Amino acid sequence: MRVTPFSSFSLLLALTLPASALYACGSTSSNGGTPGGGDDAGDEGAIFQDGGTFGDAPGQDAFAQGTFNAPDCPGCTFPPDPAPACDPATPAITLVYPTDGVLVPPNMNTISVQWTPFGAPFTEFEVDFANGNTDMRVITKCATQTVDTAQPPVPSGGCDLELDPKMWAFVATANRGGDPVTVTVRGTTDGKCANKSTTSIKMSFANEDVLGGIYYWKSTVSAAGVGGQIWVKSFGDAVPEALVTTNSATCNGCHALSRDGVRMTIYSDDDDSDDEYGDVRGTLIDMTKTPKVTIGGAFGAGFSTFSPDHSNFLSSNGNGNGTTNLLNLQNGLTGGAATPITVGAAGERPTMPDWSPDGKTVVYVKPTLVGQWNGTSRKDDDHVFGGSLFTLPYNGGGAFGTETALLPSAGENNYYPSYSPDGQFIMFNRAPHDTTVATIDGCVGTVPQRSCPNDSFSNPAARVMLLSTAAGSAPVDLQAANGSPAASPKPLSNSWPRWSPFVQTYKGQRLLWITFSSTRDYGLLVRNHKTGMYQCYPSDSFEDPGSSHGQKFQPTCQQPQLWMAAVNLDPKATDPSHTAFWLPFQDIKTHNHTPQWTQTIADKPPADGGACITSGGDCRANPGGCCSGFSCGADGTCSPIIR
Repeated sequence: MRVTPFSSFSLLLALTLPASALYACGSTSSNGGTPGGGDDAGDEGAIFQDGGTFGDAPGQDAFAQGTFNAPDCPGCTFPPDPAPACDPATPAITLVYPTDGVLVPPNMNTISVQWTPFGAPFTEFEVDFANGNTDMRVITKCATQTVDTAQPPVPSGGCDLELDPKMWAFVATANRGGDPVTVTVRGTTDGKCANKSTTSIKMSFANEDVLGGIYYWKSTVSAAGVGGQIWVKSFGDAVPEALVTTNSATCNGCHALSRDGVRMTIYSDDDDSDDEYGDVRGTLIDMTKTPKVTIGGAFGAGFSTFSPDHSNFLSSNGNGNGTTNLLNLQNGLTGGAATPITVGAAGERPTMPDWSPDGKTVVYVKPTLVGQWNGTSRKDDDHVFGGSLFTLPYNGGGAFGTETALLPSAGENNYYPSYSPDGQFIMFNRAPHDTTVATIDGCVGTVPQRSCPNDSFSNPAARVMLLSTAAGSAPVDLQAANGSPAASPKPLSNSWPRWSPFVQTYKGQRLLWITFSSTRDYGLLVRNHKTGMYQCYPSDSFEDPGSSHGQKFQPTCQQPQLWMAAVNLDPKATDPSHTAFWLPFQDIKTHNHTPQWTQTIADKPPADGGACITSGGDCRANPGGCCSGFSCGADGTCSPIIR
C-alpha cells in the first residue's frame, strides 16, 4: 500500500511489508462473524455473515465489512456515513484512477486509487469500496502528495493509495464474478464533517485467476544513449519481475516467444539510440536454462513466430536483402539454417507473422511500402505502411500452401497481428490513412511531431482491433480498451497487442485478457499529455534521420507503459472490450513495450517443487505431471487447457 510519492523502490515492496506494519486497530464482529475474517489478531476489519460463509457466490448471504488504516494514519477514525457536509468552499474531491467500468483479475493483488486534491484543507481521507456484498473502508492522511514521473519529477497535486494484498484479498475474494464494487473517496476537514468525491468508479473482479508469464522490453537510458533489456513477470504472485537478458551494452528489444515459453528469439542492437537494422542480429534462446543458452548461430533482423510445439520458427526478411518475397523457416530445436519460403509476388515484403495455436495457419502483414521516408526507400520492416493481413496454410513437414487475403487495406495500416489462444480471433493494430498528405506515409520530418501518420513503428494513432476468423467477419474497434471512441480517437499509441494464454469464463461467457503498451496517462503518476509532450524516440531514428547517435529521452517524450484489458469473446455489444488498467508490477520510471505472454515461465520451478511438463511433453510417467494451465491428454502429452 502506498500513500507517498513514487520513488525508486519497486511497487512490489508493498507486497512484502509485514502485516504488523499495515494495521493497527482491532475489530469486532456480529451475527457470528469472525473478527478480521480469520486474519491475525489486531487487524482492522470484520466480516459479518447471516448464516453464510465468506467466499460464497456474490449476491448470496455473505457480507464482508471492514475498516483498515493506512501506515500514515495509525489509529485514525473517520466520521460515519452519512456525516454533515464540510464548508461549501472546500475543494471538490475527484477520482483520477482507476477508470470507470474496469474489470480486473482477482489475483492481481493490488491496485492504486488516485484522487485530487492533496492535503489541506482536508486532514484525512477515506477510500470506500462498496456494493451489496461488501463495505471496505481505508483511512489515510495522504500526508505526502504523489509525484509525476516527468523529467524532472513534479508534484502531482493529488494522492495515491495502493491496496496491500490483505486489503485486496478482502474485497476481491468476496466479489469474484460478482457485481461491480463502487469506489469513492471521502475527505474531512475537522473529523466531524465529510465531503464525498464528485466522481466514483465501478470496478469488477473476474471469476478466474490469470495464469502465465509476461515478457516485455524495458527501454532505459544507457551510457551510449538508449537501450534496454527483456524482463519477465509471472502474473499474480508476489515475486518481483526478473531480468532475462543481461548484456547492458546492447539493446535487446524486439523478441518473440513460443506459447509454451520454451524458446525465444531476441533481436539485439547496440544501445546508441537508433533503430537501424544494419547492426541488428537475431538469436535463438533456450528459455529452460538459467542462465539462458544460445542455440545455433546468429541470423538477420526481422519479426519471428514459433509453431505451437516450438519445433520451428518463421521469420521475416527484415533487411530486405536479396529476394524479398519470402519468409525464413528455421528449426526451433537446433537453430539450424533457414529455409526460404516463397510468399506472394516478387518485390512484396511479408512481415510480422504469427502462427496459429493449432499450427495450421500463419497470419502476417503485407505492406504497400516498407521503410519509406519522404519518397526515399529504406529496407527496414520495423517501419511499414498500408499493411494488409494475409494468411498462409501450413501443411506440415516445412511445406506451406498458397496465401489468402484476409483483410485488404484501403489505405489504413493493419499490422502486428496475433491469434487468440483458441484460434478464433485475430487481434491487430490499425493506424488510419492520413488523406491530408500527398504520400501514403505522410512523413514530414518536423519536430516535435516526428512520427509518421501511417507508420507501424510507435504510432500515436495506433488502435487495437479485433477480427473473428469466421468467414465474412468485419474488424471491430476495441474502443473501451483503446481509451477513446473510434469516432473521436485520442493519440494514445496503443501498440503491440497480445493475448493472455488461456480462455476463461466470466458471467457465463468466454473471456480473454489483452496487453499492450500505451502512452495514456496513468492517473497522477505518469502524465504523458501535458502541453508540448509527444510520442518520441531518441534522435537518430527513422522519424528524425541523420541526427547524432547517443541521444537520451527528452523531457517532452511521452512514456509508454504496459496496460491490460478484458475482452468478451461472446459479445452482445458493439464493443466487446472493457476499459484498461495499468499493470502494477512494471517499473514506473522506464519506457515499457511489447508485452508478450507464455503459458509458463520455463525456468521457473513449479509450486510443488517437482519437474512439471509443459506443452507437448510426456506426462504419463512424470511425477510432476503437467504444469499449471496444462492437462495430460489421452495420448500422454500435456496440452493447454482451453476453458
